[in-house]
Amino acid sequence: MANLIDIRSVTQLGNAKFPEYVQQSHSKLHNVIWRTPLQNIYVVKKPWNYHVRDAMVQFIDHIHHHYPAVNVIVNEDVADELVHEFSSGGCNDLDKSTKHILYTGKFGDIVDKTDLVVTLGGDGTILRAVSTFSNVTVPPVLSFALGTLGFLLPFDFKKASDTFRMVYESRAKALHRNRLECHVLDHYKHQGQVATMVHAMNDISLHRGSQPNLTSLDIYIDNEFLTTTTADGIVFSTPTGSTAYSLSAGGSITHPLVPCILLTPICPRSLSFRPLILPSTCHIMIRLSELNRNSSIELTIDGIPQRDLLPGDSIHVVSEKGTIYVPGQHEPPTTLSRHTNTANTNSKGIWCIARSEHDWTKDINELLGFNSSFQGKKQYHM
Repeated sequence: MANLIDIRSVTQLGNAKFPEYVQQSHSKLHNVIWRTPLQNIYVVKKPWNYHVRDAMVQFIDHIHHHYPAVNVIVNEDVADELVHEFSSGGCNDLDKSTKHILYTGKFGDIVDKTDLVVTLGGDGTILRAVSTFSNVTVPPVLSFALGTLGFLLPFDFKKASDTFRMVYESRAKALHRNRLECHVLDHYKHQGQVATMVHAMNDISLHRGSQPNLTSLDIYIDNEFLTTTTADGIVFSTPTGSTAYSLSAGGSITHPLVPCILLTPICPRSLSFRPLILPSTCHIMIRLSELNRNSSIELTIDGIPQRDLLPGDSIHVVSEKGTIYVPGQHEPPTTLSRHTNTANTNSKGIWCIARSEHDWTKDINELLGFNSSFQGKKQYHM
């Protein structure tokens, strides 16, 4: 069994080639058109799950058998896991007549080679896969439901072969989802320092964590002071992330195509501190007030802890598509090039392969039980 699999360096592959996204008439979706054949797919799975691992083996076997020109890329730890699985005599359904070549390497090398991302798991698996492409163009994302929650998972794995063929033959459609940029500026090192920048598909949260005191955060919108928070924290969310942490904190459910940034307080002391929906062109700055008494604040992006912020530190939250320039606005060097620019907007955000126009409506009804009554589960009508 061990000789059925061959692990090679991803650097041997050609550079990534992205498809074109062509707007459909009278539709929210875009056609995904490959002008050159799809070559390199990056398969990411939910970790530490035997069921998902078996599904991944089936998928890779299908690709190698039916699409021999398509190269499969996996993370280094997944490659080791698959080698062990093959060597131990597992994978009984594996095609023994096919040599399975997998490519792996460092994340930076994988990013440079990936044409399409395929995720096997839940919404968290998608967030983890997309975070690999934080500061570069994200390839289209094809997601199969093998997890516990599926707002971003339109496809059942049982239909994986038909779904992949649809993508490969340029018959798939995609929904565009915007990302946020979080620029972190250290108060004590900002002189000459380039701010750290991380993208968020779902949300950016500031939270007091284990600190006993409520947070005091000064919030500015387009260089105008809005308020100082007295709360457990605050969440800045994309429309895609509106059904995640923001919703739990009382924020609105927002369609992914609405160009906006959601500002949602977490357990505020004041009952009048309500959630806001801001234009996507806003430049939001949050500075940790000196009232925090040297207490640190936890910064988390898409559920991944980033670092602790101290009084005087600041973060700047903007849409990946850019902001409107406001004269006199204080901003870090990393946001100066982020002012609204309509050129090549297709390279921004995330293109998620969609099943139909109605995925979002179906999800909030079936997954959230939207407007459910006490009389039983509501029927969903197409």
